Amino acid sequence: MEYKTGCLIIHGFGGNTHEVEPLANHLQSKGFLTFCPNLKGHTGDRKALSRVSYKDWIESCEDGLKYLLSSCEKVVLIGFSMGGLVAVNLSLKYKVSALATLSTPIYYWDIKRIFLNIVQDFKTKTFKNLRRYRSSTGSLPFLALVNFKILLEKTKPLIKKTTYPLFVAQGMLDDTVNQRSAKYIYKNSAAKFKTIRYYNNSEHLICHGPDCIRLFVDLEDFINSI
Repeated sequence: MEYKTGCLIIHGFGGNTHEVEPLANHLQSKGFLTFCPNLKGHTGDRKALSRVSYKDWIESCEDGLKYLLSSCEKVVLIGFSMGGLVAVNLSLKYKVSALATLSTPIYYWDIKRIFLNIVQDFKTKTFKNLRRYRSSTGSLPFLALVNFKILLEKTKPLIKKTTYPLFVAQGMLDDTVNQRSAKYIYKNSAAKFKTIRYYNNSEHLICHGPDCIRLFVDLEDFINSI
């Protein structure tokens, strides 16, 4: 079966394909061919993640991208969180049709949002956010964090070279990625056709949040418009 449109959907740093699975399922149900590569070292094992570099993360996506390019009339790169940085790099190496970044960091940690979340924890006495912050700070190996930082710093200036149609999405309750990141990507891209969408009820895992269906429809409409 030949597909008109293929979507390479890339998960985030320290995560896995579950982060983007709802989006992949939605687009697949609409007749798009979707492929969600697992970034190298992202096995749930700290040692595995510490043995790879940011270059390995980019290379992890290339076989799937080449398959989509050979099977589809147009191919869209969709990156969630750090996956958006990977997608930017791939877009400058391969001829694709469009680029989408979801909750992609340029500026990470929204200190104001973290403070509000901690205040809410003390009000509700649930402390779920405090537990999450404590868990996240110790779950990722130092070398992996260094490679994430290198990827971010190397990718930031490359955004000015992106020319493909661009879709930028950001959750307004995201405490991991500062919402200024979305504006930076949108303003600095050289794309002639670009759109930005903010989702008021969404935290970082935007594909699993309360606005996810609206996000999926917005992204589907964007892909159909190019």
